[in-house]
Amino acid sequence: KVIFENKFKFVLVHCSSGHKHALQEVLDDQAVQSKLADTKAARETRALDEFYKLLNDNPDRAYYGYDHVVKASENGAIDQLLITDELFRAADVKTRRQYNSLVESVREYGGKVLVFSTLHVSGERK
Repeated sequence: KVIFENKFKFVLVHCSSGHKHALQEVLDDQAVQSKLADTKAARETRALDEFYKLLNDNPDRAYYGYDHVVKASENGAIDQLLITDELFRAADVKTRRQYNSLVESVREYGGKVLVFSTLHVSGERK
């Protein structure tokens, strides 16, 4: 009964294999993207694709790595911060505080923060 009530949340798709890496193949499919357009996973995938494009086309505007990102944040130069939820679950309290502070700083300057789930394929992409 519960599955039937939530069947609108399911999407039937085909891919080349049943392995985890095939999720990216499914997410890249235009038909799937249109059905999932308003989901968090789709927003994460789009944001990461935009970051990679910016990194390729205009590397002076795309920063990664804690030190570079903090410096950009101090200058109010971050439009959108992409960060994984794993950093907020770090065993080291100092590390968690550093990233919480970074997120607050970005928001303070009007930037957007997108927290990626490491349980989703977009949070694992490198």
